[in-house]
Amino acid sequence: MKFQSSVRLQKLPPYIFSEIQKRKKEVAARQIDLIDLGMGDPDLATPPTIVNCLIEEARKTENHHYPPYNGIPEFRQAVCRWMERRFSVTADPDKEVINLIGSKEGIANFSQAIFNPGDFCLVPDPAYPVYTNAALLAGASPLNYPLRASNAFRPKWSEISEEVWRAIKLIFINFPNNPTSATVSIDTYRELVSLAQKYDFMICSDNPYSEQSYHELAPCLLQVPGAKEVGIEFFSCSKTYNMTGWRIGFAVGNPDLVSALYKMKSAIDTGIFKPIQWAAIAALDGKERELVNPSKEVFHYRRNLMKEGLEKLGYEIFDGGATFYLWIKTPMGEDSMSTCTRLLEKGIVTTPGIGFGKQGEGYFRMSLTVPEEKIKEVLERMPAAEEAQSQIS
Repeated sequence: MKFQSSVRLQKLPPYIFSEIQKRKKEVAARQIDLIDLGMGDPDLATPPTIVNCLIEEARKTENHHYPPYNGIPEFRQAVCRWMERRFSVTADPDKEVINLIGSKEGIANFSQAIFNPGDFCLVPDPAYPVYTNAALLAGASPLNYPLRASNAFRPKWSEISEEVWRAIKLIFINFPNNPTSATVSIDTYRELVSLAQKYDFMICSDNPYSEQSYHELAPCLLQVPGAKEVGIEFFSCSKTYNMTGWRIGFAVGNPDLVSALYKMKSAIDTGIFKPIQWAAIAALDGKERELVNPSKEVFHYRRNLMKEGLEKLGYEIFDGGATFYLWIKTPMGEDSMSTCTRLLEKGIVTTPGIGFGKQGEGYFRMSLTVPEEKIKEVLERMPAAEEAQSQIS
């Protein structure tokens, strides 16, 4: 018998990253040593303080039972302490905070909780694919707003028509940005909150890279007065504390939106293992200079090392001053998939910009999640931009 997937799944755009995985296997089969700069997965260890807390809590029998759907109270309280310390934002731990199995899961379930078939939403382009995919799976129709190089990959709200503002139910926003590394000032959020209040739409801010800005601390949506009336913000422990595999994050915001997400999650999952929540509490309550700054300094060093090396080879790089990604222009405007395929033949795995949307074409992303010696090896393998251009022509 032949089975077909649901219509919802069939609506999803082709997942270009699966094609990359396929090509990686083909190249690896030819005994080519791969240096993988494709995944946004930190190679650094989770700080020992956090690991030791997990071990200690895992030994306690009372932590082996089902956890609350929205997180243990102590976790939600720790989130509130962190939000107030980091952003001067106050939140009600019982009504305005919920824990997540990572922000990706949270955004997917949130979309199911708030969209109806036929709803419209705005999604940045380029962007992490989960925004478009989550909207499509929920029956909504995503519309794109561009993040252009001419504006440092920041949005220009004035480019969006009043007709679109009136039509949408929600807008997704993500800064510091994946894939471009762009950052915004608090004014970008202020203007957006004002528009949401005027045209009656919701804001979903995805902020997993909030602690990975290298020149000044990145702002958050909820710092804007009135933002909690129209929005919800998603955070993750993954990138901040090198906890990608632990799968824990949280959302903070409008109590009605948090409640809708809670209801959706309670119908689907049974929460996060309590010891992981206690370990996350240790992370959130910990000192930045011990748990955040050391890895941040490593990624900043790697960023400068790779950037300087690539620029010497003639590549044009956008430096947004945040994240552990580099957003690099393809030689001579070559399409991004061709560039990444050529680099893959040299054992360098990168991500084509087209995988993040039409505006990502002409760029490719490097993830700086390998040790210094591997970065130096990448620079030795990389063809100079002029050499690449000759291969294209």
